[in-house]
Amino acid sequence: MGDQGARLGDFIRQGGPLHGQALHRLAVSCVAAMAKLHARGTAGLRLSHESVALGTRGQVLIGWQTATTQGAGAAAEDVRAWADLVVFAATGAEDGDVRVLPPALRIAVEECRRADTAARPRAVDVLRILLGQSVASAMASVDDLLSGTARRAG
Repeated sequence: MGDQGARLGDFIRQGGPLHGQALHRLAVSCVAAMAKLHARGTAGLRLSHESVALGTRGQVLIGWQTATTQGAGAAAEDVRAWADLVVFAATGAEDGDVRVLPPALRIAVEECRRADTAARPRAVDVLRILLGQSVASAMASVDDLLSGTARRAG
């Protein structure tokens, strides 16, 4: 990744933590890539501040190594790793204080760090929330949306 930009860990150590739009862009870019990979059946990404780089034009570049674990457990570990990555980016420390995060991002990080892996949100749900959808609309199913449309049309 060295020729494509700076690894996140190096960038943060040299320039300090990310804030505002830079932090939000990193969080959204990483969780979007993770959601896309999960949708394709790839989990166990081993996401970390050493596997994410910031490109020379501001883009977020993700390199991953798939772990041997697959399925829901691996996906739950991926969202935990994403949360840890966001905290590192915002604080410069792996065990940094989540209170420095903006409210929506802090809530998403706290949910992704739950001890019970089954209670952690899916990457796609985190993405929906970070893109501004409410929890209710993020969780609405297509059937629910279509049934409401059919009632109004009828």
